[in-house]
Amino acid sequence: MQPQTPPQPTAYPRRALKRARKRPNYWPWLLAGGAVMAGFTLFLGLLGLLALVILAPERVPPGVMVAGIPLGGQTQQEAADRLLPSVANPSATFTDGDRSWRLPLVDIGVTVDIAASIEAALAAHAGASLPAVYRVDLNQAQFGLLNLSDQVNVEATTSRSGRAMDIPVMLDRLRVDAAGELADGLFELDMFTVAPVSIQPGGDYSGATTRHVVAPGEELGLIGKLYNVSVADIANLNGITNPDLLYVGQELIIPAAGVYEPTAADAPPAPTSVGKSIVVSTDSQRIFAYENGQLVRSRLVSTGLPDTPTVKGDYKVYVKYVADDMSGPDYFLPQVPYTMYFYQGYGIHGTYWHNNFGRPMSHGCVNLPVGDAEWFFNWAEVGTPVRVI
Repeated sequence: MQPQTPPQPTAYPRRALKRARKRPNYWPWLLAGGAVMAGFTLFLGLLGLLALVILAPERVPPGVMVAGIPLGGQTQQEAADRLLPSVANPSATFTDGDRSWRLPLVDIGVTVDIAASIEAALAAHAGASLPAVYRVDLNQAQFGLLNLSDQVNVEATTSRSGRAMDIPVMLDRLRVDAAGELADGLFELDMFTVAPVSIQPGGDYSGATTRHVVAPGEELGLIGKLYNVSVADIANLNGITNPDLLYVGQELIIPAAGVYEPTAADAPPAPTSVGKSIVVSTDSQRIFAYENGQLVRSRLVSTGLPDTPTVKGDYKVYVKYVADDMSGPDYFLPQVPYTMYFYQGYGIHGTYWHNNFGRPMSHGCVNLPVGDAEWFFNWAEVGTPVRVI
């Protein structure tokens, strides 16, 4: 039996024996890279757009007007350049009935705040019509209105009542809403009535005399109170046939030795016999200073008008200010000099917005000429009794 030959392995081509190699897949990487690039490009675009929005000048919304001037679509600088020429020198007409006076607003301390007006325009809704924003210097406004009063006030005479500007009320109107008050270019003056001058019988006079030069706001009735003589006496001595005719700068001969100083017999009794005290008489329109019960000084004052009377009673000075802003329900006065409060908002203080001392003129306070107010301010201490009769 022949031995059998073991079977031989089948021969295959060499290349068939090589293991097939796997080809790498780059598509996910390519897609991811493309997405990153696209996102980065979009980010740069948004960043550039944001930069344009931030850096681009802000513009006034369409259709916005300030003081009747169209500013819509303007940049801040363009709007300012357009608005400024129209409001650089604003003026208004001040009226009292059928009388009127045209004044630049700067004369009463009022100017247009260009920057604030443009800011208001930038913040407005499209199509809005806005007034200009005004800035008011109330101290300048006081002096401007006082100057205007020289033209506006009508002095009282023996045959008619007078008219006087109520400056504190007008100052309050400007303080509260200058834009609203001046938007139409008109400002109605607040006025109050001044009682006619009364004449007392006069007679011959041969005693001492004083020369008096008539100041703005003075008339014979007030001059007579200053010297405690009658209007008729002054008229007789000066050959005045019509007491209603008087002019600023006129020199008068007064039948008195000087400005009237009441004696102890003429003055009301002191509130106390120890220390300093003050009495204000609303009837005689005078203030009296006492020391240890003795009269040391007296001056003419102006107390409250009939609608705003000065409180009567016994009080004490509770605080003093060299200058203080004073306000009430419908008036405002900045930096009133030499103020001494004796009850709530009632005080004794200096007054430079009128010269009608000797008749009621105030909103309840006791008005004094500034020089006299300074004397009382320096003389009286906090705690000094004040009696108003």
